[in-house]
Amino acid sequence: MKVALLYNARPAAADQGLPDDAFEEYDSASTVASIAAALRRLPAEVEPVVADIRLPWRLAEGNFDFAFNMAEGQGRRCRESIPAAICELLGLPFTGSDALTLGLTLDKWMAKRVVSHDVPVPRGVLVEREADESAIASLAFPLIVKPNDEGSSKGIRDNPIATDVAGAIARCRLLRERYACPVLVEEFLDGAEVTVGVVGNRPDARVLGMLEIAPAQPVDRFVYSLEVKRDYLRQARYFTPPRLPRVSLDLLGKLALTAYDQLGCRDIARLDFRLDSRGVPHFIECNPLPGMNPETGDIVILAKGAVSYDELVQNVLREAMRRVGVNAF
Repeated sequence: MKVALLYNARPAAADQGLPDDAFEEYDSASTVASIAAALRRLPAEVEPVVADIRLPWRLAEGNFDFAFNMAEGQGRRCRESIPAAICELLGLPFTGSDALTLGLTLDKWMAKRVVSHDVPVPRGVLVEREADESAIASLAFPLIVKPNDEGSSKGIRDNPIATDVAGAIARCRLLRERYACPVLVEEFLDGAEVTVGVVGNRPDARVLGMLEIAPAQPVDRFVYSLEVKRDYLRQARYFTPPRLPRVSLDLLGKLALTAYDQLGCRDIARLDFRLDSRGVPHFIECNPLPGMNPETGDIVILAKGAVSYDELVQNVLREAMRRVGVNAF
């Protein structure tokens, strides 16, 4: 089987004039190599393919049997949808969620609207223009202010917590100018932060594992910010399973599976939750293209003890093949 490994490479340095986290979601060469190596041990013939403007031609000319999609795409709100849509257009089966789910989940506000009937979400407002800023006063402070359609903690840095209306508005204007996208303003939840890995497809989707992300040293308000992620060895501690009662873990698993299903996720996804002061989990966001860096990927960390790195990667392809009725391994 010939597999196209779809990816976007992280440039050595951000283009002049862009924020230094502009390409934070893109994968390093070492991550691409690690995924390719895991797939080749199936064995499969694997060819890394850059998901840029030439992607339709590369796939059409490559005589591929399947695509392993880890591409973040190029553009703004719908960028993650484009590589999947191209595969669908060409009739090439691919791993992971389809274009609709990838577009929906990148837009945090829309994703919360979809799941909020059955899964608790933080109270918040979407600020697209100055006229929207008046709604901020209806929320309970402190607030967390972040780009609405970004991933990998882009824009969640330099103290994203606002303690008054003026501070929240200033942060909104800064982010809209810097990232050219709407801003999500939400009530900050001061409980534990937990990410849940889910694999498989309905009706057999299942929880792979859970990971609590905590500060290395006590802080008043912990945020898994970009600065923390870049300095995780000193600033973060990871606990799997999370340090929570069994009833909380069971509820987290149930809510993650519900959100996974309602958002239309396929094969694999990572869903982030934050607990409030009463211990109630609230859905924060879903990442159907979870990072698979073998050392720092959250889904890799939470899967340790359940599956090896190679098995984690290989099982994504196996789940996708089973979903489309292909039996090669």
